[in-house]
Amino acid sequence: MKKLILCAPVFAMLASPGAAKKHPPTNSCNAYFIVTEQDAVTVNLPMIGLNEAQQKWYDKKGGQFPGLCLVNGNGTGGRIPLDSGNETYINSVVGKAPLYSIAWEEHKEFVPDDSGGHYAWSANGILSRWNYDLKDFVAIGPVHNENKTILSSSSTSMLKDGLKEIEGQR
Repeated sequence: MKKLILCAPVFAMLASPGAAKKHPPTNSCNAYFIVTEQDAVTVNLPMIGLNEAQQKWYDKKGGQFPGLCLVNGNGTGGRIPLDSGNETYINSVVGKAPLYSIAWEEHKEFVPDDSGGHYAWSANGILSRWNYDLKDFVAIGPVHNENKTILSSSSTSMLKDGLKEIEGQR
């Protein structure tokens, strides 16, 4: 996985003069998270936003994490290249609230079994928190999913694990 430093340029605007709001968010969000995928699926282009499986899960079950809200790269909610992130939009949503990043990748892995083995998807990531003083993300630790099954999305399981970790940080 490419270093998380790739995310820093897009978020440098969070600490620029006048970029952050001077008041806390007025909605029910007291912390935010942003998701960036960079792997073979995105042809190594860092993409902000949830993939299809993650979005379906988040639409259905994201309420399990009250006060923790997704922020995308722009107001459309769609996936966009990291370099296309809209500073004004992100700043208007996040303000000075805590911002977490889950930068992740997914890859195929061979899993031995009684039938000779099979390939399954494995997702790994880095959980970081934006430090307003340093104007950069600071890594909290790895996030990975050991769910090596072909029956569920490893990226969704990894996202759930990341959100649980954020809940533990707050």
